[in-house]
Order: sequence, then C-alpha cells, then structure tokens
Amino acid sequence: MQQPDFLQGTGINGLNIISPGNCEELCLGQDVRLARGRVHELQGDSNDIFALVAASCLECPIFWIGLGKDISTLAPTGIEKFLDPARIVLVEGVSRLEVLWASEQALRSIRMGCVVIELNSGPGLKESRRLQVASEEGGTLGFVLVGGRVQTSAAETRWKCSAINDRHMAWQWECTKNRRGRLGTWRVNWQENGNGPNTVHMVPAAAA
Repeated sequence: MQQPDFLQGTGINGLNIISPGNCEELCLGQDVRLARGRVHELQGDSNDIFALVAASCLECPIFWIGLGKDISTLAPTGIEKFLDPARIVLVEGVSRLEVLWASEQALRSIRMGCVVIELNSGPGLKESRRLQVASEEGGTLGFVLVGGRVQTSAAETRWKCSAINDRHMAWQWECTKNRRGRLGTWRVNWQENGNGPNTVHMVPAAAA
C-alpha cells in the first residue's frame, strides 16, 4: 500500500509527530522514519540518545527495561534535556531471560507507546521474533539498545549511533538495516528551543 505524502519527511528543520490513530510511522526530520508495532535495534556510544530523541516526540509513558547495572546509569539531569524524567518507568531484571520476559509484557500493552530494552548482546532470531510479535500485538514502538555484538534478528531496522560533538549535542545516525525503507547516514542536532531534532541526510548507505 502506498504511503501518504506527508510521511516523506518535513525538511531538515521540521519534526512530524504522528499519532497511532492516524498512521503507522513516526517521522523524525528528513526521511528518518520509524515503524510502530516494530522493534528497532540501536548500536553505538549514543544509542540511548536515539531512543530519548524518538521518545520525546511521543506523549506516553516510556518503559526502560534492563539489568540493574545497565539502567542505573540513567541520569535525570541528562534525560531532562529531551523529556520529563517522570515519564520513564524503570524495570530492573535480574537476568537476560527476565529482561526479555518483561519486555514482551510491556510491548504487548497497547497503552505503552514506547519500550526501551537494554541488552549486552543483540537478540537472536528467536528472541527478536518474540519481541516483534509482542510489539505488533501492542502497536508499540520498541527499541533494543545493544551494548555488544549484534546477531541475525527480526528487527525492523538497525542503527549505528555515534557522537560527533557532545558539547553541541550532535550525532551521526547510520541505518545499516531496513526491511521496508531506505538505508543512509544522517547528521543530527538537538534543538533546545523546542523544535526537536534537526536531521540532515548525508550519504546513502550501501545495502548489505
């Protein structure tokens, strides 16, 4: 089915916030589109920033799930640059299995618009399929923050997120896997005047 024109992005300074009742995608600036009801994998030293930028565009609770040693590094002073820290519900698991179980339950809830999952290594094919099914059932936007290596998975997209200039809040987002859209690299700046992210499409990425 052909997507409506307004899903094609709003320009390098624009931010298009799409509600679940209207369509199935969240657009972040220039051609950065995230399918709802899908799980997206995020790698790199600033993968948590990617998740916060996307979550800042949603009016819903954010469930952040991971092992205690991983989620304990979240600092309210850093989060508040993007959104109200009170919107984040931290869920601590004692094992990878428990983290994955809690993530499935959260993704299935239609009231939870965004679930962030921290894993030391990326989900395998079976694990990612279970997360994907749960996300589809709930219509939830899911992010897996991969701390180590990635594996073959059923993730909708995979992004490599790198800091360019921490002081000026600039990052590079490279989409290395996309099951339904385009690959490419974007430079991203956070606009603290309330306009959200400013994304500039730099170069297309070669298909793997």
